[in-house]
Amino acid sequence: MTSWLEALPAFTLALLILGLPGACVMFTLRLRGLAALCLAPAVSVSIIGVSAIVAPWLHLGWGAPVVLLGTAIAAAGAYLARRFIPYLSPATAPAPTPAPAGGRNPSRDPRGTVGAAAAGVLTALAITTVLLATAAANPEQFTQGYDSVFHLNATEHAVQTGNASSFAISSFILPTVKSAFYPGAWHGLASLLVILTGISVPAATNIMWLAVAGVVWPLSCVFLARVLFGDSRTVLAATGALAAAFPAFPLLLLQYGSAYPNSLSNALVPVGIALVLLIIRPAEGRLPGPAMALALVVLFLPGAITAQPNGVFSVLLVLTPLLAAMVFGWLRRNFARSHRAGWIRLGALVAGLAAAGAALALLPQIRSLFNYTSPAFLPFPLALLRNFTNAPAPIWFPAVLLTALVVLGTWRAFTVHKLRWLLGALVLASFTYPLAAGTNLPLANSLMAPWWDNPERIAALLPLVAVPLAAVGLAWCLDYLTGRFPARLAWAATGKGRTTAAAGLAVVLAFSNPGMWQMAGAVRTVYNVPAQPDSLAQVDADELSLIHRLDQFTTPKDVIANNPYNGSALAMALAGRHMLFPYSSQGDLNPDLYTLRFWLNRVGGDQQVCAAAKRQGVTYLLDFGTDYIPAFDNPMSLYPGVTLASASEGFTLVARQGHAALYKLTLCGGVPM
Repeated sequence: MTSWLEALPAFTLALLILGLPGACVMFTLRLRGLAALCLAPAVSVSIIGVSAIVAPWLHLGWGAPVVLLGTAIAAAGAYLARRFIPYLSPATAPAPTPAPAGGRNPSRDPRGTVGAAAAGVLTALAITTVLLATAAANPEQFTQGYDSVFHLNATEHAVQTGNASSFAISSFILPTVKSAFYPGAWHGLASLLVILTGISVPAATNIMWLAVAGVVWPLSCVFLARVLFGDSRTVLAATGALAAAFPAFPLLLLQYGSAYPNSLSNALVPVGIALVLLIIRPAEGRLPGPAMALALVVLFLPGAITAQPNGVFSVLLVLTPLLAAMVFGWLRRNFARSHRAGWIRLGALVAGLAAAGAALALLPQIRSLFNYTSPAFLPFPLALLRNFTNAPAPIWFPAVLLTALVVLGTWRAFTVHKLRWLLGALVLASFTYPLAAGTNLPLANSLMAPWWDNPERIAALLPLVAVPLAAVGLAWCLDYLTGRFPARLAWAATGKGRTTAAAGLAVVLAFSNPGMWQMAGAVRTVYNVPAQPDSLAQVDADELSLIHRLDQFTTPKDVIANNPYNGSALAMALAGRHMLFPYSSQGDLNPDLYTLRFWLNRVGGDQQVCAAAKRQGVTYLLDFGTDYIPAFDNPMSLYPGVTLASASEGFTLVARQGHAALYKLTLCGGVPM
């Protein structure tokens, strides 16, 4: 696949994977229009994530039939719920009512709102595609971040084994662990695209990322804006388009890591926020009622958890001001009625929170979050300013116009829509990044633990609030300008004209922001394959060339020894080969792997080392030298046997590309192979 144009069929299939399963459930629940369009991807992720988990229990290989079966079961369950739960029946649902005041020309025509939302989403897709295409010349390129190795290899592992379960997706680096949970929805999506199309893992990864970042994320933002601000076409179009105008998401998580599961999770969070709002504050108009919203939360949660569980914490973070205000009001009413009743309610609340905290603390995945801290690298006030102005590292240029629109939208939300809690959500989200990047306080590290106290993941939270607020600000600007200059801007006073103007201004805001181009340049850097060894890249040109030639000398059944800190582990995803050490952070090793890690260089004459190599099936050695990624100070000491093996008597040179070399095991325990 040499161009992005060739990726169009696979991209279309990626959209179908993300849309069709959820659309079937939406149809069964009799949800139509904008709500169905925006909610379908979140439900699809849940169906795919759960189907991948259940498939091994039924002894089914991962593929389209499993997804079809899961979709049929989910649709049947939705039908039965609608049939036997009266509150889910359209006959008992509240009648549509006019949208809240605040938009100048709110549309009550669902076709109009869908069209406006689609225009905004297509604009976001165009912006995201341009930025991605400037960073990666073709879909076959791959990011060279530290986490990219795991995510690419996990996708390849799912393809090879026919198992994309969240309880098996990380098994290729856990040889002694029978089952361990790792959110695998992303790898299920990417591997399914590989299985259905036959394209490479890097191509499937890039195409699926584009579908999530360019379509799913804008749709989620549109749904949140619809719940918050009504069905103004201008706001909906602006929300969809502006979803691609903030450098902090989705591009930052592509540049960092790349954190593909977290990108998928973040893209779904606005839907979760909106559904909770529909439960606690039912909205007017053509939106699900509280009972239906609760049912949709049940459908949303499996996808959120199997994508990346911190998405649930992100939903709670944004809603904290509203929930706190509601709890405070509830307690105040009880204390006003009776001090005894008030203290009973307060005690019950504290006990409930303590029980929830204790239950979460029992999960090793939750406890492990507190093991990670990021050292402060910015003064706290500067980190706050850079986050609020949408310029987190590696960006330094503030997005002045976008920030102004967010401030303007906050004022409109506060004064017109009476959504005062959104100001608190914006303030809270603004302070998260400086807590990670601007302080080393243990309390700050604990508060940010759900996101591993990681500045990049935390910086991606602000757009969850900023995007819909900026859209309201942009809509007000258009209202003001068309009212101030009615003759000159008569074309923008119509519904279609307003939608076009909103989308066009979003494009201008995105591409006129120097920070966006800084971010695009940073993304281009992580896609770059240097000509010479570079500690910031997993592999260089010589190493990549040799990986692409491995099929000339090896077979998929061969096991290739390697030091994972020099980029050689990528041969698993890029060449479909079994690597002895497929990831650098592989902390779980069986006795044979420990032996080979430290003593592989003795395989030629040592019977014990030879026996370990035979049990692990080692037949080749891929040597990329001692240019290591900056993960540890002295990785050579971690894999000394592998590092020294190329000079031992047990291995014979087979192929060389510059400094990169492939060796064959020809002498084992003194016996020729």
